[in-house]
Amino acid sequence: MFRTLFREVASFATCILMSATASAADIHLDPSVAAGMGAVLEGKIEFGDFDKFKKFVIENEKVVEIYLASPGGNLNEALKIGVLTRMLRLSTVVPSKTLTAHARELAVAQHDLGQSKANYMCSSACFFVFVAGINRKSDGLGSAIIGIHRPVLSDKDRKTLDYDQVAMAADQIRSTVVKYLTIMDAPVRYAAEMFAVPSGRIRWIRNDEFDADLRGFIPELRDKLNAKCATHTNLENRSNLEGLGTITAKPSSGGIEGEMPLKHSRILLDCERDFEVEMALHARQEFVKSWSSQSTPPAHKGTPPSH
Repeated sequence: MFRTLFREVASFATCILMSATASAADIHLDPSVAAGMGAVLEGKIEFGDFDKFKKFVIENEKVVEIYLASPGGNLNEALKIGVLTRMLRLSTVVPSKTLTAHARELAVAQHDLGQSKANYMCSSACFFVFVAGINRKSDGLGSAIIGIHRPVLSDKDRKTLDYDQVAMAADQIRSTVVKYLTIMDAPVRYAAEMFAVPSGRIRWIRNDEFDADLRGFIPELRDKLNAKCATHTNLENRSNLEGLGTITAKPSSGGIEGEMPLKHSRILLDCERDFEVEMALHARQEFVKSWSSQSTPPAHKGTPPSH
């Protein structure tokens, strides 16, 4: 399923001209996460960042979560990074609003961000990487800063392609976005919403939408998580909770939603982290086994839309 999606994502480039750029995302270990289990992807996502990301997460085998601080960028690269994120069963974290400038400065320092003014958010193409996480989180300081808008072709591409080619590219983009969100178990309505927002604007996702639609473990893993963690916390007796995925904590950065004794909160956080580690370790072993003898699909001529 993911290899098929990967090939479809790569086919974006067959319609559009490609131009590499010197600017690219920075990927480094997250100093706020112990034992090398966290990484940071910061900055605009550009051509070549998928290969950089793949090399980094394979070489840093303890990484189980990615902190995303990006205003968007190359949609094709973001989708490929997202597919790999899900294949490796990694969790994703986005910045959140802070009450004071000092709190924001602390958050920036904790994650070692270099260009926080431009990057302290996850918007546009970054959204697609975020929804690929098996456990989707914000950093616990406030409402998540995550936004969407319509993917667009570059000015150069619009001048180069004729009307029919532009229409064909737009249809392919929309189709792939819908399929991607479906596979990632994110509400497909966000596809319609992003295509309704002009490229020069951002539609910021509200906190209630984030909690209802995106936050927490993906549905396919919630039964496994319940089986592993509920007996440790007696959460199965709390009738007001629909599942651990809806009340998941932020392992690296703080409190858990809902009223819960502090001891149980800590136990749940530890159990969730253990679960993330187990998922990522198993997925990495499977990935290395199945892909070690294969090279990354060849690059196509053309550049997908920027987001």
